[in-house]
Order: sequence, then structure tokens, then C-alpha cells
Amino acid sequence: MNPPIRPPVDRRGPASFPPPIKGSMGQISLESTILKGNPWGDPHVRDLAYYIPPSGRTEGLPLLVHLPGFTGAGWMEFERRGLYHESLIQLLDRMIRSGECPEAVLISPDCLTSLGGSQYVNSTASGRYADYVAQELVPWAREKFHTDRTGVLGQSSGGFGALHLGIEFPEVFHAVGSSAGDAAFEYCYLPDFPRAFREFRKAGGPEKWMEQLFADPSILKGPTDASGAALNTLAMASCYSSRAEQAGSFELPIDLDSGALLPDVWARWLAFDPVLRLANDRVQTALRGMRSVHVTGSDADEWSLDVGARMFAAEAQRVGVPVHHDEFPGTHSARNPRFAALYPRMVRALADPAA
Repeated sequence: MNPPIRPPVDRRGPASFPPPIKGSMGQISLESTILKGNPWGDPHVRDLAYYIPPSGRTEGLPLLVHLPGFTGAGWMEFERRGLYHESLIQLLDRMIRSGECPEAVLISPDCLTSLGGSQYVNSTASGRYADYVAQELVPWAREKFHTDRTGVLGQSSGGFGALHLGIEFPEVFHAVGSSAGDAAFEYCYLPDFPRAFREFRKAGGPEKWMEQLFADPSILKGPTDASGAALNTLAMASCYSSRAEQAGSFELPIDLDSGALLPDVWARWLAFDPVLRLANDRVQTALRGMRSVHVTGSDADEWSLDVGARMFAAEAQRVGVPVHHDEFPGTHSARNPRFAALYPRMVRALADPAA
């Protein structure tokens, strides 16, 4: 007869049953003048999620702009992903209560598009989401909460967005942080192209595939499935290779007959690659002016974004941009350890008068 079994609950982590959040959370609908009339008719009234720390004080505190990953919106970051997992807001709240992280105000936007995400760039296909975050949401939050310096950080596409917004709006953001952000495009995007090509061929073309998706979203079988590769490829094309002369449209970087890479379109994607952008003097100047540049990855990332983070850090150091790099065990979805490093470092950098 087997002996009785008792779970080793003394080894249980705080994420199993997180305590109630001591800070306060909220959600507000804001009407955007920048997103109004976007080419796809996506909503211009968006919910903005926010977090206020346990003291209830906001004046003079750092403001964190937390950018969700692809197909994510701000309110989703406030929800748990199951047993043994804290939400990112529960993580931040716990670190503030324990003293691991100073207090800060956090906002998290909804920048979803009809194809899943905006990459937080300005696109003639999907809309001006970079301007929306930097020119509408940050000024609104700073006036509402009377915060001080602002940092931007995010997960996956949001990590890319953080680097992009820091580069494009150095007068708005004072620190950037990337959790497995899209970088080294030849590693993270190219492997998806043949799988996406097959999906489009089976459907009768990209537009037919999108018609099927909009009619029955259940054709998406997850981000690592071929259907996920198809959606991701379409969404990235709408951000990186839009056609300015035809609002709402974009070009794919693969030939739809042969599947071959189209170098001219691919070059337009590469112009957004954070690793390659470090060769530009303006980009170097923008990042050198940050109080913190922090990139992280996990060593089993399905899209090789740990390699992208390493490449970015190495190139940044080579051109004299101070950068902090962390790598953790786990897959792309193992984001909490990355944010446990990102949050306190960014808040301290923003709060320190001598930084």
C-alpha cells in the first residue's frame, strides 16, 4: 500500500494564491482624435487600464506605460493566466508592498487592430498608434495623475513598441524596457513566412484567408500554429510595409506564387528592426539620453527573441549606448521573471534625481 501523500505547501510560491491587491485599479474609456477615422474603421474609443499604488498618492511619482503583446490589450494585463501565475499588476503590487520596487503609477493601453496589433507604430494601413500613445495617452495620464518622469516597457510586440516609442519620442519617455521584444527580424519573423505562405495558398490568397478568419475566428489554433504565423505575418506587414498611396493597404514580403522573399519589401521591415536601427546616429542619441535601457529574454523563446535581446545589447554596447541585459530560463510566455527585473530597475531610474 502506498503511503499517504501531502503536497509540500511550504514550498508553494506567492503566485499560487496572490493576496488582494493593495493598490487600486481602474479602467476608463477615452475618445481618441488621433485614431478617429483610421483606415480600417477600428474603434477610436478605447479603454485605458490603470494602477495606482497602495499609498493612493500619485503626484510626483514615475509613470509607467505598459504595452501589451500581440493580440493583447491593457485590461488583459490585469488578469491572471491561471494557477501558479500572478497577473503583471499583482506582481508589481506585491513588489511595491515588499519594498522591492518603489511606488509608481501604471497605465496600459488598448492598441488592438483588426489584425491583432499595431506594433505601436504609425501606419497608413492601420492607424497612428505611436502618436496615440505618446501624444494622447501620456499627456492625459500626466495631467490626470500629476506624475513625473515617464517610462515605457512592454511584452513581446510591446517590448518592440517600447524601444520604438523611446527612439521616436525621447522628449516624452525617459526610460525603456523590453520583455522579449521583437528584434533581429531575420530570426523572429523569417521562419514564419513559409508557414504563412502555405496557409494563404490553401485559402486562395491572403484576403480569402482573412475572410475566413473574420467569419470564423476558431481557425486560429494558437500563436505557434501555422494559422498564428499567417496572422502574425499579415499584422506585421500592415505595420512595417503599408502602402502610403493607398490607405488601409499593405504589401507582404513574400511572393504569393513562389513563396520567395521580396527583398524590397523585406528591406522596409528591416528599417524597423531595433538591432539594425542602432547604426543610426539619431537612434543612438535618443537611447543615450534614457535613464535606463533594459532588455530581457528567456532562453527557450519560441521566436528566438532571447537571441534578439542579446544581439541588441551587444550592438548597443558596441556603439556606446548603455544597456542592461537579463536572461532567464523559460519560454516566450514566461514573462513574470522578466518583469520582476524590469519594473524595479525602471522605477528607480525614473525616481532617482541623480540618474
